[in-house]
Amino acid sequence: MITIPTPPKSYMDVAGFNNPTHLDNLSKYISKLESGRILEIGCAWGCSTWAILDSIQEKASLYTVDTFGMNNPALKQKHYNGVSKKHSTNPSVMHGMQIYMENDQRSAFNHFISYHPNRKKLKKVYQCSSLKVLEKDVNWDLVYIDGLHSYENVRQELNYLKDVKMLCGDDYHPFHKGCMQAIDEFKQKYPERTFYHDPFDTDSGFWSSTIMRK
Repeated sequence: MITIPTPPKSYMDVAGFNNPTHLDNLSKYISKLESGRILEIGCAWGCSTWAILDSIQEKASLYTVDTFGMNNPALKQKHYNGVSKKHSTNPSVMHGMQIYMENDQRSAFNHFISYHPNRKKLKKVYQCSSLKVLEKDVNWDLVYIDGLHSYENVRQELNYLKDVKMLCGDDYHPFHKGCMQAIDEFKQKYPERTFYHDPFDTDSGFWSSTIMRK
């Protein structure tokens, strides 16, 4: 008899790095955009994608970019072991990670997102670096930044996105000094934007930067 794995029903059933505080605040921020295009930079196996799709409005659409490069055998095993420590009793997460181990990151992402009821709101998945997308298109209404966490990469992303009304992301935390530095410099350069970040003791890393227009 073939055992059918339990399909994901919430972001808690999807493998990922972000904690519930981060994902809940991401969903709340996404819900504020009534219409327009959302770009997600960095999706891993789809946990943040799921949280975005949870609260995306009817007239909004989602686009995702990721290199889907987490496929080195040693790195895959490291990620599998890390996820297993937290989610060993969740059959949905562990089934998705088995797909990752047997195939690749993109296969696991496709598996998880195929179960989301709003999956048709995801219009396109770019398999490349974020900068390649931003070099050609900066006309987004909301962007979520959680890709390469280096100072230089985040600095370049924010430079491209300076005119986007709603920005948010991950890793505004002392653990990610380069990422924090790039965001702090952006804050100083554009003081007219309203900035928020989750308390450091939550280990959330969520932040947002919004142009408040009447």
